[in-house]
Amino acid sequence: MRRVAFIDESGRKAPCNRVVVAAVVAEVRGSYLYWGHDLLARVSRAVGADREVKWRTVRRRGAVGVALSVLRGLERHWTAVHYTGQDAFEAALWKFLTRLNADLHVLDEGLANPSKFPRAVSRQSHRVPGLQLADLLAGCVADGACGESP
Repeated sequence: MRRVAFIDESGRKAPCNRVVVAAVVAEVRGSYLYWGHDLLARVSRAVGADREVKWRTVRRRGAVGVALSVLRGLERHWTAVHYTGQDAFEAALWKFLTRLNADLHVLDEGLANPSKFPRAVSRQSHRVPGLQLADLLAGCVADGACGESP
């Protein structure tokens, strides 16, 4: 068993905008590619999604309560970054990753170059349920719906 951190962001990556980086950390047996499938299925059924579950869909279809109940049962971490450029963003991401107790960091594709970070890989979120859960957390925190501000 190993600890895996699934990391995604929410916000606009343009100069002078706030971006929330969120992680869902889990003890994973077997492949991390399938972890969270059952949890995500609860949210997926609530929104009627048959593919990728995104926070904006959850909010638009009135399933925030279902998403929150799933997220509350998970180990969650987040930070807010004032985006001024990719280099500064990656430095802030590195600081965030070093605070996580994880054996592997699974970054949403396009978030950052995984070769710059030890024990990091990049995957497409529509293929990894854990990343979709991290997307829900990032969107929830960015909207303030999780009851806490970053």
